Amino acid sequence: MARFVRIPVAPTVWIGVVQTAWTVTLVAWIVFFVTWRNEHPDYGWTNLIVGILLLALLLIASIIVVIHFARQVAHNQAMKDFISQVSHDLRSPLATVKLHLETLKLRELEAAQREECLAMALTELGRLETGIEGLLTASRIERSALRVDLSPLDLKSFLGEYAAFKKREIEPLGATLTWDADKAAPLVARADASVLRQMLDNLVDNAVRHGQKGVKVRLELAEQSRCAMLSVADDGPGLEEKEHKKVFRMFYRGPPSRRHSKGTGLGLFIVAGIAKAHGGRAWVESKGLGTGCTFRVAVPLSKEGSR
Repeated sequence: MARFVRIPVAPTVWIGVVQTAWTVTLVAWIVFFVTWRNEHPDYGWTNLIVGILLLALLLIASIIVVIHFARQVAHNQAMKDFISQVSHDLRSPLATVKLHLETLKLRELEAAQREECLAMALTELGRLETGIEGLLTASRIERSALRVDLSPLDLKSFLGEYAAFKKREIEPLGATLTWDADKAAPLVARADASVLRQMLDNLVDNAVRHGQKGVKVRLELAEQSRCAMLSVADDGPGLEEKEHKKVFRMFYRGPPSRRHSKGTGLGLFIVAGIAKAHGGRAWVESKGLGTGCTFRVAVPLSKEGSR
């Protein structure tokens, strides 16, 4: 019988039920008190006022419980979607690696074909390693256990090397990455190079994943308020203003109408966590749908400042 009874879990439904029950109780209490007072005219209105105040507190407490319940339901659903997506993301490279290794085992291949199979298997293992590392980083951020090795880092040289490497990775996907070293400020920040690289990977990959074919991504570096500001801009679909803060939440994947089939909702959460671990912050700028996005990360400059 229970499976045929569906209880609505939308917060608006539950808040409406609570408010209706409260209103009925309030009216019943007023009617009861007025009737009772007509029979006992010596009593004042204090009890009525106290009762209304207690009912008001009960209403507030009930709404808080409903909101908390709704958030838990949403979080549980996000966890289910996350587990499903992660399972798919991990299974896909494993299946590819297994296929290529079985091919090497069962067939006699020429040297060039063997090298191609091994290269493909290693590429997929790299994807798998990146995905697992992302999960571990997100877990550390959630537990406030992310540790970074801060040391002076020449960001201009770092970004130049990163751009040269990342271009070769995303160009086969039809995307382009530009980095104008001449416009970049020569800044030195206290940062962890490996963690910053992971952060930039998340931003660039996010732009490529959610952008149209041929999306253009641009890296920038500037100084702002004694901080180095790293920017990743794209000409992709853009964001509505109401999503500017939501996108950095854990598991957030955008409205269902524009949700991409891929992605776990951890990428930008990791970006914000890495920025915070460096003593900085991350934010997004977008004028709306169809205008592209610019994700910015500010990290404090080192004592060496700029060169």
